[in-house]
Amino acid sequence: MDERGNKRDLVLAPSEYAYMQDVTKGVIKTYTGPTVINPTAQERPVLFNPTTKRFEPCSLEDAVQVGAIAPEGYYLILKNPSVRGDHPSSGGVHPSPDLDVGKKINITGPCNFALWPGQIVKLVKGHHLRSNQYLLVRVYNEDEARRSWGTAVIKPAVEGVSEPTLAAPPDLTVGKLYIIKGTDVSFYIPPTGVGVVPDEQANYVRDALTLERLEYCILVEQNGKKRYERGPQVVFPEPTESFILRDGHRKFRALELNEIQGLHIKVIAPYTEGGHAFKEGDEIFITGKQTAIYFPREEHSLVRYDGKDKHFAVAVPAGEARYVMNRKTGEIRMARGPAMLLPNPVDEVIVRRVLSDKECMVWYPGNDEALQYNRGLRQVMATAPTTRAGVVSEGDYERSQKRPRGAAPSPAQAVAMDQSSVSRDTAAMVGDVLERGSNFNQPRTIVFNTKYEGVPTLNLWVGYAMLVVDKKGHRRVELGPQTVLLEYDESLEILELSTGKPKSTETLLRTVYLRVLNNKVSDICEVETSDHVGVELKYSMRVNFTGEPTKWFEVENYVKFLCDHVRSVLKGTIKKFAIEPFYADAVDIVRDTILGKSKDGGERPGMRFSENGMHVTDVEVLGVEIGDPRIAELLSAAELETMQSHITLSRARRNLEVVREQEGIRQQDAEARSATTAKLATLESADVRARLDVVLAQVAAEIKEHEDRKQAVIARNAASDIGHAAELARRQATADQQLRVEQQTQALRLEALRAEVEAAVARFSAAQPGFSEALLALSSHEALVKIADAMSVQNFVGGKTLTDVLDRVFAGTPLESLTKKLAQRAIPAAGGAAPSNGEPAGKR
Repeated sequence: MDERGNKRDLVLAPSEYAYMQDVTKGVIKTYTGPTVINPTAQERPVLFNPTTKRFEPCSLEDAVQVGAIAPEGYYLILKNPSVRGDHPSSGGVHPSPDLDVGKKINITGPCNFALWPGQIVKLVKGHHLRSNQYLLVRVYNEDEARRSWGTAVIKPAVEGVSEPTLAAPPDLTVGKLYIIKGTDVSFYIPPTGVGVVPDEQANYVRDALTLERLEYCILVEQNGKKRYERGPQVVFPEPTESFILRDGHRKFRALELNEIQGLHIKVIAPYTEGGHAFKEGDEIFITGKQTAIYFPREEHSLVRYDGKDKHFAVAVPAGEARYVMNRKTGEIRMARGPAMLLPNPVDEVIVRRVLSDKECMVWYPGNDEALQYNRGLRQVMATAPTTRAGVVSEGDYERSQKRPRGAAPSPAQAVAMDQSSVSRDTAAMVGDVLERGSNFNQPRTIVFNTKYEGVPTLNLWVGYAMLVVDKKGHRRVELGPQTVLLEYDESLEILELSTGKPKSTETLLRTVYLRVLNNKVSDICEVETSDHVGVELKYSMRVNFTGEPTKWFEVENYVKFLCDHVRSVLKGTIKKFAIEPFYADAVDIVRDTILGKSKDGGERPGMRFSENGMHVTDVEVLGVEIGDPRIAELLSAAELETMQSHITLSRARRNLEVVREQEGIRQQDAEARSATTAKLATLESADVRARLDVVLAQVAAEIKEHEDRKQAVIARNAASDIGHAAELARRQATADQQLRVEQQTQALRLEALRAEVEAAVARFSAAQPGFSEALLALSSHEALVKIADAMSVQNFVGGKTLTDVLDRVFAGTPLESLTKKLAQRAIPAAGGAAPSNGEPAGKR
């Protein structure tokens, strides 16, 4: 036991105090250390219980309490302060003063004091704030808060600023909440009248929300108004705001969109963006083409389908298609592949077509899986709670395929989930991460299994056709090979064909496929000959369809139509034949009846049907059976006898052919031997003739050589005779020519002399008047010389006349004029005689 307890005295150290109550009056006194308490019989130690707000007796040792101590950086919240505002002083006994019960004040450290009886104190550490932290404070005493607002301990967050940065708000009403941000204040102790509100974990300092890029948060006011903030930034809530939490998280990743992804948005408040005004209630579809990164905003509300936010495009491979229904008009269009189909959920929805059992069995004969699938779709259409009566959407089908929790999905359910057009929520990435592994990672692979999700697809083979009709009455014929995709209101024309042999309508084959090339139709026809014998014909016809394709489907049961007409034609034709000639030539008769006879060895025209474009191009007769067995036996016996006769004749012909062959071989052998002998004789004769020809050729060559020599001598002699005769002839011709020239020359000379004499006589006769002058002139010696020269024989022989001689002689003499006159007079005297030298007469 404590020593002071043994002495029944209570020693109080500094900073200690104790309460002693007078049991007779109930008055409580406060003893503060350092001091010694000597309790009397009327005093007892007590403690104040802050929970029950009552004084409880206790032992003397338990009554000792430590005073309220607030170190630097802390503050005390004192409830029920003294009216005087004082505290018990150290080392004394103090009666209890009047307390301001219900009031509390904030006392900033450092401080140390004892508490009056009934007071409650709480030590709180000063609030250190980072830039992303804040305090929520509440005004509990308006007057004290306004009076002591400046006494708050505030350390600015901005360096270099020593003055408080928080001014007193104008509205300091009781209960008013304020935010102290760490971006403004780094240390804060509230003044009296203001208290810091702790959070749910009793922490005074609250963390603000730090948003990185591509992150956002949502804050909601007490009045329900929301505020959207996006990073990067630090978000401080308003005093009446709180963060919206999802799975315990306050911040969320923005939605990344690409061209094949989208969000269905409902506008819940009017706003304007990009020059376009949006009204409340509008619905929009945002894809990655317009917004690659989507941040929610307060005017938007995301329309979620079955807990799915993002819409994905549906891959439509080549040769396939999807039905897309307009939700407002009900019109259904077909989107053909290859394409990435992303319908606008505001106006469009992908639907599936439900086929009836009849359509399944006719369009896809023998496909039980397709039949069961469409039955399931009809059940979904009947039970699914949807506003789209009559069609099954992708969402309706997916909801119908949901399995119980923990159950493994069926293959059809797995396909439906993989092909969903709306994404499911996935874990968002935390921070920027780059991870690389050393193991091989397979590339992302998509497996398409769109067997029943798209438009009903029919693979049309070569040589087949089908008739497609819609509810508007339009018709079109599709020819194979191709893949046919049907619009939502389109169906296929069903053909009902007769079956069996002979063809009848008891069992009809329902199909949508028409074989238009090399179609074979087999039938049995019972006919009767002219002698009333029944015959059963079995035959197979090859049929093609030609002409306008839409006419091919004009006859619903073309098999019955064809067989009935062929039977009628066969019965009418065979009725004209007796059994024996018909049975002997049945194949040709049947073919001629159906196909017609060929002209000029060409092709048969065949049987044509203008009603639907059928053309029978060939017939194969499979059997001809006579109905009456007795007639059949008789014909068989006759045929047997005929066959035996034919066999006997054939055997005789074969024996004859053998004999002919044998004798022919012998004749050929003899002919060959005779030909060999003749050939040898011919060869020997040819050899003798060849040797004789050689000898004769030698003799003929010698004779020819002598003849050639003789002919050569004769030829040389003849050539010499010819040359000599030619030489003699030339000489004779030369002599004759010379003689003729001399004769002509003499004649010419005589003629010239005669002419000259006559001319001279004429001239002399004409020259008588001037003859004396001529004599004088002739007395000149020089003139005489010229005359003699001119009158020489050479000049006469040369053909010059006397006049010319005189002209030349007397030229340049006094007689020149006289000679000219004589010449002029001589011209008419001469009677126009021709000149002898060939010159004109006027020049003489």
